[in-house]
Amino acid sequence: MTKLWRIHIRPTGPEGNVNVDESVKLCLEQKVIGIGWRVDKKPASEDEYWELGEDKYGDNGWKINPNAILYRMEIGDLVWFRDTKGVYYLGRIIGEWEYRDNEENLQADIVNVRPIECYKVGTRIAGKIINSFFRGRTVQQIHDDTALLFSKVVYNEKSGSMYYEVKNKPDIFSLLSTEDLEDVVGLYLQLERGYVLIPSSRGRLDNTIKYEYELLNRNNEKAFVQVKSGDIKIDPDEYKGSEGKYFLFSPAGYKYTIESDTLETLPKSTIEEFLEKYKDILPFNIRVWVDFCEKQR
Repeated sequence: MTKLWRIHIRPTGPEGNVNVDESVKLCLEQKVIGIGWRVDKKPASEDEYWELGEDKYGDNGWKINPNAILYRMEIGDLVWFRDTKGVYYLGRIIGEWEYRDNEENLQADIVNVRPIECYKVGTRIAGKIINSFFRGRTVQQIHDDTALLFSKVVYNEKSGSMYYEVKNKPDIFSLLSTEDLEDVVGLYLQLERGYVLIPSSRGRLDNTIKYEYELLNRNNEKAFVQVKSGDIKIDPDEYKGSEGKYFLFSPAGYKYTIESDTLETLPKSTIEEFLEKYKDILPFNIRVWVDFCEKQR
């Protein structure tokens, strides 16, 4: 089974002075994806590297990323990485682990590598993949069916092949970024519920406030929106007793659902129906994913 990965190219090297742009450039030129964790001599096998690494680094913290590169990644797996300008690249792993200790690789702190067939994709990729770069380990598997489906489709298109068979039905909410979801809910409340957005409320500096933006209805009643993406379930109890009405939305769901004068959990189906109804007037960055889902059905 094909697995999907993302790798954060953020090398440090022993001196802590590695240029990330140069490391990304090396990966693209050598057509590899890789990490550092160099050892004191060139190992002849994965197992020898592992023994040398344990002797050099000792604790368990170093093992996670080399373990993925050496043992868990398989030929045919797909992997995303990006440069410092936010441009994303997609690669298909085409070879086994290699240890490259030439001067160029040592300078870039990219020594544990897997050969890939690589394509530049750009900045418009699935939100679930973008979100995976925000936190976590250097090398991380992305466990999401729609993100994998999207990656297979992109790889087929970029390579001009049908290397991956595509059958699954995509989930629009895995394709939309966090910002896209915030926009969708705001548009829904304006077009379907009669609210108007206060634009300056999105530019607040106080990140402790529990809302994305503020709205008003025709009765001058305040409303606030909280949106969560990924696997986060919202707990409505955190928003009780607040000024105005709170609209909550998370594709992952809620601790419990509620609809009252001061608090409302928006159903996933309601937002899906809104996307279908207004697809022709949605912003391009959202419409492109609606169209993508329709093509895959």
